[in-house]
Amino acid sequence: MGLSSDLLAVGETLRPEEAQWGDPEVPTAWLDPRLRTTYSPRATWVEWRGFKDEEPEGPRQWARVWDCAPPQGGLGLSLARNSERPPRYGLQGLPSAGRKQVWRALALLEEMRPLLSFWTVSLPTESLNALCERDALPLFQDRLRQELGRLLRRRGLPDLIVGVVELQPQRSRAEGRPCPHWHIVFQGRKNRGSSWALSRADLDGVITAALASASVPTADLRSAGNVQQVRRSVRAYLSKYMTKGSGDCARWVGGRHEALLPRQWWFWTRPLRRWVLEHVLPIAFPFLAWIHEHREQLQARELARFRVLDLSDPRAPLTYEVDWLGCDKLAQLVYLWQTDQWDAEWHRQSRLSLTCPP
Repeated sequence: MGLSSDLLAVGETLRPEEAQWGDPEVPTAWLDPRLRTTYSPRATWVEWRGFKDEEPEGPRQWARVWDCAPPQGGLGLSLARNSERPPRYGLQGLPSAGRKQVWRALALLEEMRPLLSFWTVSLPTESLNALCERDALPLFQDRLRQELGRLLRRRGLPDLIVGVVELQPQRSRAEGRPCPHWHIVFQGRKNRGSSWALSRADLDGVITAALASASVPTADLRSAGNVQQVRRSVRAYLSKYMTKGSGDCARWVGGRHEALLPRQWWFWTRPLRRWVLEHVLPIAFPFLAWIHEHREQLQARELARFRVLDLSDPRAPLTYEVDWLGCDKLAQLVYLWQTDQWDAEWHRQSRLSLTCPP
């Protein structure tokens, strides 16, 4: 069994009971393909009093505070620009939320590694010049994804595509401007015995179509694309590009080459997004509370690994991340939790039978 089937099986066991009308809201944590869960033990956890070192509830309890502007008369559903929205996105590099989604996608794609292709797109200087002058980099990037997906569907393959953008450090320093290039993973063949669906010429045609949609003249694209089979962990292929280069954009902000900084540092297709979200599963609160209560023993037995997250918001509470170390370890934890629950229920029933008169 692969990660997908294992995760769905364990997730079904951990699914919270359906809330009834009038029930208090129970905190929710999530299990996802990264096999990591982030949670914060709070005083508001219903029917749980195990966290004695926390401050009592009060005005200092952390929450997200939205400082909304005063309502403007007659604004209603106006199409006016949201004043809280930044003038443009992408000036801070790849956001942590985007990195999390890419990791989730790569974790699921790992089980089809022999079928995956890794494609790198590096545009020639004249093409980057034209994209900068026309401020057309977002248009090129969207069309690159769309054209690749269309071509895969035409060849009978699902358009499972995820990509990240990197600023090439050496080339950017040499040319004195940001030089983005794209690293894209997609399913390139139906099975191990079949041939690869897209040739290098096909992929060069994708680049040509994307440039044409941005009104960029076609240049010599013979060295613009490089495609290869994914032979080891797909996460290893993309991991270094999700940290290297994307954060080195501060020096270019406000300059005349700012248009070469991506608005979006990562992308995926709808089928892949849908597949990933099918594997982001809620965790039953009693299980999470039991895990936190026994975290030291579980870590000592190498059944899970815990760490405290260093959050930038000073108002944030103590926040943990638990690494489940694999679906087999998580299944063992579910078994131990259920056994503990059954034992507790048996002892409760035994006490009732002993204390109740015949």
